[in-house]
Amino acid sequence: MVQIMRECRMSIWSLFSYFRFLKKAKKDVILAIIMGIVHGLSSGFGIPVILKYSSSILFSGEAIRSVILTILTLLPMLVMLIRGISGFLSSYYFAACGQHIVEELRMMIFQKMQRLHLGFFNECPPSELISRSINASTIIQTNLVDISHDIITQPMALLGAISYLVYLCIEQSDLVILFLFLTALPVIIFPIRNIGQRLRNKSGQMQGRTTEIINKLNHNLAAIKEVRAFGLEEQEIGRYRKACHAFSDAFLQVIKYQLIISPIVEVISAVGVGFAMFYAYRQNLRLELFISLATALYFGYDAIKRLGDLSNKIQTSMAAVDRIEVILSEPEKIVDPSNPVLVGKLHGDIRFQEVSIGYLNNREVLKKINVILQHGKTYALVGASGAGKSTFVNMILRFYDPDQGNISVDGIEIRDMLKHDLRSNIGYVPQDPTLINDTVYNNIIWGKPNAKKEEVIEAAKKAYAHDFILQMPDGYNTLIGEEGRTISGGQQQRIALARVFLRDCPILIFDEATSALDSESQQAIYQAIKNLSRDKTIIMISHRFSMMSIVDEVLVFSQGKIIEEGTHQSLLSNDTLYRKLYEKQQVVKS
Repeated sequence: MVQIMRECRMSIWSLFSYFRFLKKAKKDVILAIIMGIVHGLSSGFGIPVILKYSSSILFSGEAIRSVILTILTLLPMLVMLIRGISGFLSSYYFAACGQHIVEELRMMIFQKMQRLHLGFFNECPPSELISRSINASTIIQTNLVDISHDIITQPMALLGAISYLVYLCIEQSDLVILFLFLTALPVIIFPIRNIGQRLRNKSGQMQGRTTEIINKLNHNLAAIKEVRAFGLEEQEIGRYRKACHAFSDAFLQVIKYQLIISPIVEVISAVGVGFAMFYAYRQNLRLELFISLATALYFGYDAIKRLGDLSNKIQTSMAAVDRIEVILSEPEKIVDPSNPVLVGKLHGDIRFQEVSIGYLNNREVLKKINVILQHGKTYALVGASGAGKSTFVNMILRFYDPDQGNISVDGIEIRDMLKHDLRSNIGYVPQDPTLINDTVYNNIIWGKPNAKKEEVIEAAKKAYAHDFILQMPDGYNTLIGEEGRTISGGQQQRIALARVFLRDCPILIFDEATSALDSESQQAIYQAIKNLSRDKTIIMISHRFSMMSIVDEVLVFSQGKIIEEGTHQSLLSNDTLYRKLYEKQQVVKS
């Protein structure tokens, strides 16, 4: 039992490291501990003592005054009342502490994810992160409440029971009963230790299966149109059923190891109690001592059984902690400098010097890039998929840091700036913009929360979104649903463009930001971008050559290098990769 408590203490130390979140809930912690101690001692010590002295009077054969009889009747009720109230309060306050911990834990995980490099999210998909941050923290919360309560009450109950047995044995000058009680403890240790280790492994597997179910469901809902179009409903049902079946198997394994401890401990305890009671009978122990002995043995072995269950809960929680620590222990690769160069609004001159990066399978994605992007010009990035265009703009945003070389804006190395300062000077529109489940107005103002209504409308007009917004049921107050599913892809892109126009940043990056627009809207957006380009640095990734009329310079990427630079006309006039890509697109159109 000492070994179990030592192992539990080591695990609890890791688990209870999250108790640092309880600085604001000291009152709840103190009350929970006090009530837990009262509950434990009233069980293991208080009830046996009351039964011993009350039963010795009640069964003495002498006449008992009504006042004394009333007191003797009320005392057990009073002890049970104290035990019940203290148990309730202990559980309640520990539940409050557990809820506070899980709230802070989830916030810590969420905040950590905001700071992690993008490569981490390629390795750990959203369904995995959801499972780790929500399901694992819920398991910790549920078990932490029980663990916190039992780690106080059960040792107190066991201590109280042993204290009473010691007192009884000293009083009777006979230590055999105490010896019989303690002999059972080493026998109980082995199954608890063995099962606890297996339970931790099985619990980790079960939580992994939970992730698989979430992943299958998330994948199906994200591709619901493709599933219907290709008639894959039955195949998807089969895959989901397989994942659910695997989870059920893992769940039953966990339940088996959780439940098996109790009957094992009960059988061993029953043997110990049997021998102790047999010995007490052979020693002609008085009735009141016999009753109090049986009660103390019951609470003592019950505490041991619950400590076995406590060990199981700790192992289950530690499996959840292991999954959460994967996120919390991940190093933050993109960090702010210790002595940053404070910048306000930048001008927008960007320079790449010998920049190389190889974050995908140790393959260089960009190779010794040297280029200067000047303020007031519009640049188009052209090349095949995987050529390095998106990585190029991601590095301007400092989503990744170069392995070699450096990137500067206005002569200041971007790693010497605060990330917030840098990114507040960049407006970014991805190919698939993210819209929140809110009104059109709040989706646009997301780019600049303190903007005035007139600014929002002006930005929408620049993005050619104002007219279709006014035609919506509630205009700018129309709810657009989760991820903007109630509006078309082109409308989503125009709202995203309005958002970035509202920010009025000196650097604008468009990653295929007009791919979902019709020709008329596209030309209008191009004109708006051209009007903006007079005082901004604009970078556009596009596979459409129709927008090249507004571009000052084209950068052609191939296998991580910029192999060609020039205007649309100059690149077409020579035998270049750009010309081949252009001619290929014209053939496809015809």
